[in-house]
Amino acid sequence: MAAEAVRIVDRPVAAAILRAALELGYTPLQARIIAGRLSDADLANLPELLNLQLSGLTPPGLLPDIDIASECIVSAIKQGLPILLISDFDADGASAHAVLKFAFRDYFGVPEARIHSYIGHRLWDGYGVTETLTDRILAEAPRPALIITADQGSTDHERIARLRDHGFTVIVTDHHGVPADGPPTAAMACVNPVREDSAFPDPYIAGVHVAWLLCCAVRRRLIQDGDLPAGAPKLGGLLDLVALGTMADCVDLARSTNNKAIIARGLAIMNAPVARPVWQALYVATNCKGPITAATLAFSFAPVINARGRLDSALGSVDLLMSDSVPVAEGLALHSVEHNTERKAVQSNMLRRSTKQAAQQVRDGAAAITIFDPEGHAGVHGICAARLAESFGRPVAYFSPKAEGQHITASLRTVHGFHVRDALAEIAGRYPNDFIAWGGHAGAGGVTLKRDGLQRFAEAWASIAASALRDHRVGPEIVTDGPLEVAPSFAVVEELAALEPFGRQWEPPVFRSHGRIEQVRPVGDGRHLKLVVKMDATDYDAIWFGAVENGVCPVGVGQTVLMAYELDVNTFRDTTTLQLRIRHVALVSEGGCTQ
Repeated sequence: MAAEAVRIVDRPVAAAILRAALELGYTPLQARIIAGRLSDADLANLPELLNLQLSGLTPPGLLPDIDIASECIVSAIKQGLPILLISDFDADGASAHAVLKFAFRDYFGVPEARIHSYIGHRLWDGYGVTETLTDRILAEAPRPALIITADQGSTDHERIARLRDHGFTVIVTDHHGVPADGPPTAAMACVNPVREDSAFPDPYIAGVHVAWLLCCAVRRRLIQDGDLPAGAPKLGGLLDLVALGTMADCVDLARSTNNKAIIARGLAIMNAPVARPVWQALYVATNCKGPITAATLAFSFAPVINARGRLDSALGSVDLLMSDSVPVAEGLALHSVEHNTERKAVQSNMLRRSTKQAAQQVRDGAAAITIFDPEGHAGVHGICAARLAESFGRPVAYFSPKAEGQHITASLRTVHGFHVRDALAEIAGRYPNDFIAWGGHAGAGGVTLKRDGLQRFAEAWASIAASALRDHRVGPEIVTDGPLEVAPSFAVVEELAALEPFGRQWEPPVFRSHGRIEQVRPVGDGRHLKLVVKMDATDYDAIWFGAVENGVCPVGVGQTVLMAYELDVNTFRDTTTLQLRIRHVALVSEGGCTQ
């Protein structure tokens, strides 16, 4: 896909982190992996960053406005007010929605009839508390009522003001960036760890985590007021949902003192003998094998949960997450899998069209890519932008027309060294009249523009990227942890598994090695390859997903290659074997290509 050759490069290793990790008792291999994902600036917090115990979680009391928000919610519960939940349409938003609804219904005793769910439609409404979503609430919802947003709302002052003026009290919970002029003053509270006045030390938690912490604060206040017994159940039973949203939203796992612990606990709940019906249903529907892992969440469960909100109403995802019946959950999961299959077909067509645009912009020397796809689907923008960013090694903004009106909308994804939200803020400052809505964080964002602002946006996007990345070598690359200095084995897999869960900024270990291709066999739909690779006189089974493009086999028997690979455990027909999961191959010498 990429117009440039992919470079295989080694991660720099932070010497002070390496020494400290060894002193903490990690093996030399584990210490090297840790030191490749942290910098010496993280040294003071190293034990906390590696801690997977829930006792190390940051308490909710450090979040801004948490006391105001919890007091307001407790008052609404006591008054019997309707409670409206508004969340984003992605997996983070859907899981946050489920956490809030579970907490109010099952832990705080709020009748389900008093809880009203609203999620904006990605195509018709767009991201956030939009005008159309606000119109719908004003037309339908009972009032006076309490509104709680999840994973959105920090940039929606005008719509929140409309809701306030019509009898709604609004509490924002979010983790996205806050405008320079501060959080929405029309909201009673804005609980967001990235606010400038926030004392919360971990700005990397997901929106679902913020919602969960608010629920923890509400529980504590209800106990203080005597409305719940002192021994009322804690909310740890919801951490499986928090783990899903955290993993799905690609938040930073390396420098967060909370995220790895949340995911580890959530995975333990999912793998318990009696798990929530949604996990049992998704396990079957996605053909999972072995225990549910962080990779399962990232690559199997989260895409299926996300698919409903990409192509349809995300309320279906909330229904799946909250299902109390395995048969019902299985039906909902299969429906979501169908949506995900449809999403893949749409994505394939969009990538085929957009890759040509991206390649031309790279040839023209652009430091960042702006795609306008007249046939694009807003629900698949983010995935396509991420794929292009990976393939071309540049930030990507993927635009297409909104379903209605004269505006265009985009999802934005980035590469190391480029902060999406900061770039959006700068462009919006230059051309405020072009912007309808925007938001995001370091790694991703979204924007809605007037159509005639596209060219100005594209030029500014590329200019800001050129400046931000001037000390970085742009282009596609595979980052590895260097050579694996011992032979691949199940013991090494177990040694590395002690550093789980892996995710964004805490990526699974990737190694590089020279090898000789001994066997090549297409599998699946013909795009994937099963290989036998000889390294150091030993043959290893390998799998390379998506290796074949346009029917062209990239490697052949007898070739010597430099490959980047992960260690993988493959279970098939009750037999477990070690295999290499190939990430990239660079040809070193020719051989005969046979299939």
